[in-house]
Amino acid sequence: MSAVLRAAGLTVSAAGQEILHGVDIEIPAGRRTAIIGPNGAGKTTLLRALAGLNPHYTGTIELAGRELRSYTVRELARVRAILPQERAAAAGLTVRELVAYGRFAHAGRFSLRTGAADRDAVAWAMEMANVGAFAARDVHTLSGGERQRVFLAMALSQKPRLLLLDEPTTYLDIAHQLRVMEITRRLSTEHGMTILMVLHDMAHAMQYADDIILVRDGAVAATGTPAEVLTEERIADVFGVRVELLRASGGTRIPVPLALVGE
Repeated sequence: MSAVLRAAGLTVSAAGQEILHGVDIEIPAGRRTAIIGPNGAGKTTLLRALAGLNPHYTGTIELAGRELRSYTVRELARVRAILPQERAAAAGLTVRELVAYGRFAHAGRFSLRTGAADRDAVAWAMEMANVGAFAARDVHTLSGGERQRVFLAMALSQKPRLLLLDEPTTYLDIAHQLRVMEITRRLSTEHGMTILMVLHDMAHAMQYADDIILVRDGAVAATGTPAEVLTEERIADVFGVRVELLRASGGTRIPVPLALVGE
Protein backbone atom coordinates (compact mmCIF):
# COMPACT_ATOMS: atom_id res chain seq x y z
CA MET A 1 0.00 0.00 0.00
CA SER A 2 1.52 3.34 -1.07
CA ALA A 3 1.93 6.19 1.40
CA VAL A 4 1.01 9.75 0.47
CA LEU A 5 2.69 11.16 3.59
CA ARG A 6 5.73 9.96 5.54
CA ALA A 7 7.59 11.26 8.58
CA ALA A 8 10.87 9.91 9.90
CA GLY A 9 12.54 11.03 13.11
CA LEU A 10 10.09 13.93 13.35
CA THR A 11 10.88 16.08 16.37
CA VAL A 12 9.13 19.36 17.19
CA SER A 13 9.99 21.78 19.98
CA ALA A 14 8.28 24.93 21.25
CA ALA A 15 9.56 27.44 23.81
CA GLY A 16 12.57 25.24 24.41
CA GLN A 17 10.48 22.17 25.18
CA GLU A 18 10.43 19.08 22.97
CA ILE A 19 6.82 18.19 22.18
CA LEU A 20 7.23 15.42 19.59
CA HIS A 21 10.03 12.91 19.95
CA GLY A 22 11.36 11.13 16.86
CA VAL A 23 8.01 10.22 15.30
CA ASP A 24 8.04 7.70 12.43
CA ILE A 25 4.72 7.28 10.59
CA GLU A 26 3.28 6.56 7.16
CA ILE A 27 -0.17 7.68 6.00
CA PRO A 28 -1.53 5.25 3.38
CA ALA A 29 -3.14 6.73 0.29
CA GLY A 30 -6.91 6.62 -0.06
CA ARG A 31 -7.60 5.67 3.56
CA ARG A 32 -8.86 7.43 6.69
CA THR A 33 -6.29 7.66 9.45
CA ALA A 34 -7.18 8.99 12.90
CA ILE A 35 -4.68 10.45 15.35
CA ILE A 36 -5.94 9.93 18.89
CA GLY A 37 -4.49 10.21 22.37
CA PRO A 38 -4.96 11.90 25.74
CA ASN A 39 -5.07 15.68 26.09
CA GLY A 40 -1.60 17.17 25.74
CA ALA A 41 -0.20 14.13 23.93
CA GLY A 42 0.89 16.18 20.90
CA LYS A 43 -1.89 15.32 18.44
CA THR A 44 -2.45 18.80 17.05
CA THR A 45 1.28 19.53 17.03
CA LEU A 46 1.78 16.42 14.92
CA LEU A 47 -1.03 17.31 12.51
CA ARG A 48 0.22 20.88 12.06
CA ALA A 49 3.75 19.70 11.37
CA LEU A 50 2.52 17.18 8.80
CA ALA A 51 0.38 19.89 7.21
CA GLY A 52 3.38 22.16 6.71
CA LEU A 53 2.18 24.74 9.24
CA ASN A 54 5.19 24.33 11.54
CA PRO A 55 8.49 24.51 9.65
CA HIS A 56 10.54 24.33 12.86
CA TYR A 57 11.06 20.57 12.99
CA THR A 58 13.92 18.15 12.67
CA GLY A 59 13.71 14.86 10.83
CA THR A 60 12.00 14.48 7.47
CA ILE A 61 8.45 14.83 6.19
CA GLU A 62 7.65 13.70 2.64
CA LEU A 63 4.38 14.55 0.93
CA ALA A 64 3.69 12.78 -2.36
CA GLY A 65 7.33 11.72 -2.51
CA ARG A 66 8.70 15.22 -2.02
CA GLU A 67 10.26 16.88 1.03
CA LEU A 68 7.60 19.08 2.63
CA ARG A 69 9.89 22.10 2.98
CA SER A 70 10.45 22.20 -0.78
CA TYR A 71 6.82 23.16 -1.51
CA THR A 72 5.74 26.75 -2.03
CA VAL A 73 2.53 27.82 -0.29
CA ARG A 74 0.48 27.47 -3.46
CA GLU A 75 2.08 24.17 -4.45
CA LEU A 76 1.29 22.78 -1.02
CA ALA A 77 -2.32 23.97 -1.19
CA ARG A 78 -2.80 22.08 -4.46
CA VAL A 79 -1.84 18.82 -2.77
CA ARG A 80 -3.22 19.11 0.74
CA ALA A 81 -5.97 21.04 2.53
CA ILE A 82 -6.47 21.49 6.25
CA LEU A 83 -9.48 22.28 8.43
CA PRO A 84 -7.96 23.62 11.68
CA GLN A 85 -9.74 24.05 14.99
CA GLU A 86 -9.41 27.83 14.86
CA ARG A 87 -10.36 29.70 11.70
CA ALA A 88 -10.41 33.31 10.57
CA ALA A 89 -13.71 35.19 10.72
CA ALA A 90 -15.79 35.26 7.54
CA ALA A 91 -17.83 38.42 8.20
CA GLY A 92 -19.52 39.84 5.12
CA LEU A 93 -19.06 36.75 2.96
CA THR A 94 -21.72 34.48 1.58
CA VAL A 95 -21.26 30.74 1.73
CA ARG A 96 -20.47 30.52 -1.98
CA GLU A 97 -17.92 33.35 -1.74
CA LEU A 98 -16.12 31.74 1.19
CA VAL A 99 -15.99 28.33 -0.47
CA ALA A 100 -14.59 29.95 -3.62
CA TYR A 101 -11.65 31.34 -1.67
CA GLY A 102 -10.37 27.79 -1.43
CA ARG A 103 -9.41 28.09 -5.10
CA PHE A 104 -6.63 30.60 -4.37
CA ALA A 105 -3.97 27.91 -4.91
CA HIS A 106 -5.09 27.62 -8.52
CA ALA A 107 -5.06 31.38 -9.12
CA GLY A 108 -2.35 33.87 -9.88
CA ARG A 109 -3.41 35.82 -6.81
CA PHE A 110 -5.78 35.48 -3.84
CA SER A 111 -9.08 36.31 -5.50
CA LEU A 112 -12.38 34.77 -6.44
CA ARG A 113 -12.10 32.63 -9.57
CA THR A 114 -14.68 32.48 -12.31
CA GLY A 115 -13.31 29.86 -14.71
CA ALA A 116 -15.27 26.72 -15.48
CA ALA A 117 -12.86 24.49 -13.54
CA ASP A 118 -13.18 26.73 -10.51
CA ARG A 119 -16.96 26.85 -10.69
CA ASP A 120 -17.07 23.07 -11.00
CA ALA A 121 -14.72 22.64 -8.02
CA VAL A 122 -16.79 24.98 -5.85
CA ALA A 123 -20.03 23.25 -6.85
CA TRP A 124 -18.53 19.82 -6.11
CA ALA A 125 -17.22 20.95 -2.72
CA MET A 126 -20.57 22.44 -1.73
CA GLU A 127 -22.38 19.27 -2.79
CA MET A 128 -19.97 17.06 -0.83
CA ALA A 129 -20.33 19.19 2.30
CA ASN A 130 -24.11 19.52 1.80
CA VAL A 131 -24.12 23.31 2.02
CA GLY A 132 -25.71 24.18 -1.33
CA ALA A 133 -29.07 24.96 0.25
CA PHE A 134 -27.67 28.08 1.90
CA ALA A 135 -25.13 29.13 -0.74
CA ALA A 136 -26.38 32.73 -0.80
CA ARG A 137 -26.58 33.21 2.96
CA ASP A 138 -24.02 35.15 4.96
CA VAL A 139 -21.71 32.75 6.75
CA HIS A 140 -22.18 34.52 10.09
CA THR A 141 -25.93 33.71 10.06
CA LEU A 142 -25.35 29.95 10.09
CA SER A 143 -25.28 27.58 13.04
CA GLY A 144 -21.98 26.23 14.32
CA GLY A 145 -22.49 22.90 12.59
CA GLU A 146 -23.42 24.54 9.30
CA ARG A 147 -20.38 26.84 9.45
CA GLN A 148 -18.12 23.84 10.09
CA ARG A 149 -19.35 22.22 6.89
CA VAL A 150 -18.89 25.48 4.96
CA PHE A 151 -15.24 25.71 6.03
CA LEU A 152 -14.88 22.05 5.12
CA ALA A 153 -16.29 22.87 1.68
CA MET A 154 -13.72 25.66 1.31
CA ALA A 155 -10.95 23.13 2.00
CA LEU A 156 -12.48 20.65 -0.45
CA SER A 157 -12.66 23.25 -3.22
CA GLN A 158 -8.85 23.02 -3.35
CA LYS A 159 -9.41 19.47 -4.72
CA PRO A 160 -6.60 18.11 -2.53
CA ARG A 161 -5.13 14.62 -2.52
CA LEU A 162 -4.80 14.81 1.27
CA LEU A 163 -7.31 16.37 3.69
CA LEU A 164 -6.25 17.06 7.28
CA LEU A 165 -8.89 17.72 9.96
CA ASP A 166 -8.18 18.87 13.51
CA GLU A 167 -10.98 17.62 15.79
CA PRO A 168 -13.67 18.39 13.19
CA THR A 169 -16.61 17.43 15.44
CA THR A 170 -15.65 19.46 18.53
CA TYR A 171 -18.57 21.56 19.87
CA LEU A 172 -21.03 20.05 17.37
CA ASP A 173 -24.25 18.31 18.35
CA ILE A 174 -24.60 14.64 17.54
CA ALA A 175 -26.43 15.20 14.24
CA HIS A 176 -23.78 17.57 12.89
CA GLN A 177 -21.04 15.24 14.15
CA LEU A 178 -22.57 12.42 12.12
CA ARG A 179 -22.86 14.62 9.02
CA VAL A 180 -19.20 15.62 9.18
CA MET A 181 -17.96 12.07 9.76
CA GLU A 182 -20.12 10.69 6.95
CA ILE A 183 -18.57 13.28 4.62
CA THR A 184 -15.13 11.89 5.44
CA ARG A 185 -16.40 8.42 4.64
CA ARG A 186 -17.69 9.49 1.23
CA LEU A 187 -14.52 11.40 0.39
CA SER A 188 -12.45 8.29 1.04
CA THR A 189 -14.65 5.54 -0.33
CA GLU A 190 -16.16 7.36 -3.34
CA HIS A 191 -13.36 9.75 -4.32
CA GLY A 192 -10.19 8.06 -3.06
CA MET A 193 -9.15 11.03 -0.95
CA THR A 194 -6.65 10.44 1.84
CA ILE A 195 -7.98 11.66 5.20
CA LEU A 196 -5.84 12.37 8.25
CA MET A 197 -7.82 13.58 11.25
CA VAL A 198 -7.28 14.27 14.91
CA LEU A 199 -10.28 12.84 16.75
CA HIS A 200 -11.29 13.40 20.35
CA ASP A 201 -14.10 10.83 20.30
CA MET A 202 -12.78 7.26 20.49
CA ALA A 203 -16.09 5.89 19.20
CA HIS A 204 -15.73 8.01 16.05
CA ALA A 205 -12.21 6.67 15.56
CA MET A 206 -13.46 3.10 15.86
CA GLN A 207 -16.33 3.68 13.45
CA TYR A 208 -14.81 5.96 10.81
CA ALA A 209 -11.05 5.31 10.70
CA ASP A 210 -9.33 2.63 8.67
CA ASP A 211 -6.09 3.16 10.59
CA ILE A 212 -5.15 4.59 13.99
CA ILE A 213 -2.09 6.47 15.20
CA LEU A 214 -2.12 6.44 18.99
CA VAL A 215 -0.03 9.25 20.47
CA ARG A 216 1.20 9.38 24.05
CA ASP A 217 3.58 11.93 25.59
CA GLY A 218 4.75 13.17 22.20
CA ALA A 219 5.55 9.74 20.78
CA VAL A 220 3.68 7.09 18.80
CA ALA A 221 2.41 4.43 21.19
CA ALA A 222 0.83 2.19 18.54
CA THR A 223 -0.33 2.10 14.93
CA GLY A 224 -2.66 -0.24 13.09
CA THR A 225 -6.35 -0.85 12.55
CA PRO A 226 -8.82 0.24 15.24
CA ALA A 227 -9.20 -3.39 16.36
CA GLU A 228 -5.44 -3.80 16.65
CA VAL A 229 -4.73 -0.53 18.45
CA LEU A 230 -7.78 0.19 20.60
CA THR A 231 -7.93 -2.82 22.89
CA GLU A 232 -9.37 -2.64 26.38
CA GLU A 233 -5.90 -3.13 27.84
CA ARG A 234 -4.25 -0.40 25.78
CA ILE A 235 -7.07 2.08 26.41
CA ALA A 236 -6.66 1.51 30.14
CA ASP A 237 -2.90 1.97 29.90
CA VAL A 238 -2.86 5.10 27.72
CA PHE A 239 -6.06 6.88 28.76
CA GLY A 240 -6.30 5.66 32.35
CA VAL A 241 -9.89 4.50 31.88
CA ARG A 242 -11.26 0.97 32.07
CA VAL A 243 -13.72 0.34 29.24
CA GLU A 244 -15.79 -2.50 27.91
CA LEU A 245 -15.85 -2.81 24.13
CA LEU A 246 -19.32 -3.71 22.88
CA ARG A 247 -20.34 -4.46 19.31
CA ALA A 248 -23.11 -2.50 17.62
CA SER A 249 -25.48 -4.21 15.18
CA GLY A 250 -23.25 -3.27 12.23
CA GLY A 251 -20.17 -4.77 13.87
CA THR A 252 -18.59 -1.50 14.99
CA ARG A 253 -16.99 -1.67 18.41
CA ILE A 254 -18.22 0.91 20.92
CA PRO A 255 -16.18 1.76 24.06
CA VAL A 256 -18.25 1.98 27.24
CA PRO A 257 -16.34 3.67 30.10
CA LEU A 258 -16.52 1.75 33.38
CA ALA A 259 -14.14 3.46 35.80
CA LEU A 260 -10.86 5.28 36.11
CA VAL A 261 -7.89 2.97 36.44
CA GLY A 262 -7.03 2.55 40.11
CA GLU A 263 -10.43 3.66 41.41
